[in-house]
Amino acid sequence: MHFTPSSAREHFAALHQSYNDQSVLFLDGPGGSQVPGSVLKAMTDYLGRYNSNLGGHYFSSKQTVELVARARHHGKALLNAEQADNIVFGANMTSLTFQLSRAIARDWQRNDEIIVTALDHYSNVSSWQQAAEDRGAVVKQVKVDESDCTLDMDHLESLICDKTRLIAVTYASNTTGSVTDIKRVVELAQKVGALVYVDAVHYAPMH
Repeated sequence: MHFTPSSAREHFAALHQSYNDQSVLFLDGPGGSQVPGSVLKAMTDYLGRYNSNLGGHYFSSKQTVELVARARHHGKALLNAEQADNIVFGANMTSLTFQLSRAIARDWQRNDEIIVTALDHYSNVSSWQQAAEDRGAVVKQVKVDESDCTLDMDHLESLICDKTRLIAVTYASNTTGSVTDIKRVVELAQKVGALVYVDAVHYAPMH
């Protein structure tokens, strides 16, 4: 379903509420995005008819397998991934980041450097800090440009060196809404062969 900017609000029941006689706004990104009626209906239809494990030979399991495959296909299109199998689902961003940080950190050596930012949700900071501590790596943090609440890109560039192994950065801040120039971050990381981990949880609802 496609919404025009002018009609999108009509499809969100959460936005048709009032509190203290005022229209409500939802700014708590980490609490989850509000969803349109079409999404709620799809969830109810699935949970009410086919809720099942993957891999079974019965009809509801087969429906679940097909549904997950379609979800991966659409995820591939959203993220411009090379193939649908690149898409992985998990409980939440915090859990996925913690698990992935442990997998990536296996190759880190003592005194390798990891860069996080002061603009990020803490789950995209603490996971990397803990993984770095386990491996003896050094963590550096990029400052926020307080004049416009964006990431201080000059400071980021000054922190990157040949020891940099990973840059963990938000695409859109959950507190300020600031959008990060991910293309520039990736270009800077590629100069030293570093990985970039992007938390796009708060950016995805914009698209």
